[in-house]
Amino acid sequence: MQVLTEKAAKITRATVEAVAKRRVKATRLIVRDESCRGLALIVNPSSMTWTYSYRPRGNDPVTGKRMPNRAVTIGSPATHNPDEARTAANKIKGTAASGADPAVERKAQQRADRQRRAVTMGRLVDDYASALPRRPKLRGTGLPTPAHAAEEAAQVRAAMAMMKSQDTPIAEIEAMTVRRMLGELADKPATARARYGALSRFFDWCQDEGHITANPCGLLARARRPKAVPARGHHLPVGDVVTLWQAAEGLSQPVYRDLVRFLLAVPCRRGEAAQLDWAQLDLDKPVWTMPGAVTKNGDLHQLHLHPLALGILRVRHGAAGRPVVGLVFPAPRSGGEIDTFSAIKAELDTAAELTGWRWHDLRRSFATALAESGVAESVADAVLNHRQAATRGGVLGVYQRSRRWPEQVDAMERWGVLLASGMADNVVTLRAATA
Repeated sequence: MQVLTEKAAKITRATVEAVAKRRVKATRLIVRDESCRGLALIVNPSSMTWTYSYRPRGNDPVTGKRMPNRAVTIGSPATHNPDEARTAANKIKGTAASGADPAVERKAQQRADRQRRAVTMGRLVDDYASALPRRPKLRGTGLPTPAHAAEEAAQVRAAMAMMKSQDTPIAEIEAMTVRRMLGELADKPATARARYGALSRFFDWCQDEGHITANPCGLLARARRPKAVPARGHHLPVGDVVTLWQAAEGLSQPVYRDLVRFLLAVPCRRGEAAQLDWAQLDLDKPVWTMPGAVTKNGDLHQLHLHPLALGILRVRHGAAGRPVVGLVFPAPRSGGEIDTFSAIKAELDTAAELTGWRWHDLRRSFATALAESGVAESVADAVLNHRQAATRGGVLGVYQRSRRWPEQVDAMERWGVLLASGMADNVVTLRAATA
C-alpha cells in the first residue's frame, strides 16, 4: 500500500470532509495536526482513524537507548470531531509525561477485557461440573457423591438459565441479578433455597479460582436471602399406605405398579429405588446392599427385605429371565432409570383419591408407625440410613458404630406385617360393605 504524508495543518471538520473525498484504493494518506503535535488522521481506502504518537520517557533498560515511538488509536471522525481528538491526545500526552506508557497500559487493558469476556458463566459452569466431584466438601469430610455433584451442577445451570447469563462474563453478574432470579421463585421457597445455595457455592469456587473478587450471593442483604423451609412432618397412616398399594394395581404400566409398591414396602428414597440393580440384591438372604455411590450420605447401606418386598422382586426377577445385572424397574420405553415420578404420583392420586402427600412422606410413615409399635428411634434411623440423626450423629455417632442388624431385620419384618395386616383388614371391610 502506498503511504502519502501531507504537510501539517490544523485539522478542521472541513479538512476531514475533504480528505474523505480523496480516498484512493491502495493508498494511505496521513494528515498531521499542526496545533497538537503527535495527533494525526490516518485515511485508508475504506476507513479513517485518529492516532496519537509519542515517545515514552526514559531509556530502554536493555539497550540503554531512548524508548521507541508508540502510537495509540483514539477513535474515528465518527466518534471524535477534531477538537475532541485533540482533547483525547492531550490526555494521553499528560499520561506519558508522568512516566506511564499509555500504549502498553491500553494493550494490557484490552487483554484483560478480552479475558473477562471469554470467562463466561456458561464456560465456568462446565469447568465447575468437572471439578466438583474432586472438590472436598465444604462441610464434613470426604468428596461429594456423584449424585450430589450432578444435582449441584444442575441447580447452577437452572439458575443460569433463569438469569439468562449463559454468555455473560462472570465478573458482570451482580447481586441484583441473583435477587431478580429469587424473585421469580418467590412462590417456591424450597426451590429458591436449593438454587441459591448451589449458586453461592459455585461463586465461591469462582472466587477461589480467581475469576471474581466477591461472591454476588454473599452481597445480598440477609433479609433478601431464602430462608430455610420448615421441615415437613407429614406422614401417612398405615391405612392410607394400604390404599395407595391397592390403587397401584390400576396404574398404566406394570413397572409403575411394582415400583410404587416397592416404595411403600421399603423405606428407601425414590432415587435409590429407580437405580436399584439386580447386582445389588441377594434374594436368598434376603438383602439389598446399596453402594455408597447410590445413597445420599455416600455410605454403603443394607436393607432386609420382608416377604411383601421380596415377593415383588421375585416376580419381576422371574419375568425378566433371572438376570444378574440390570435395572429392576426400567422405564417402559427407554429402558433407563424412571424419572417420571410426578406423572406416576398424579396417576396414583387419581386412582387412590388421595392427595396432599409426597414420596418422602413414605419414609416418615415407616418411622412413625414403627415408633408407635415400640421400635427404638435409633433402629429406625439405622434402617433409614440417617447418619446425622440425633441417635446416630455427633459424638454418639463417632463412638457408637453398631449396625444393630438383628433389630433392623425385626423392624423391617414388623413393617411388612403392619402392611399385610392393613390389607387383610381392608379386604374384610370391603367384603362387609358389599354384602
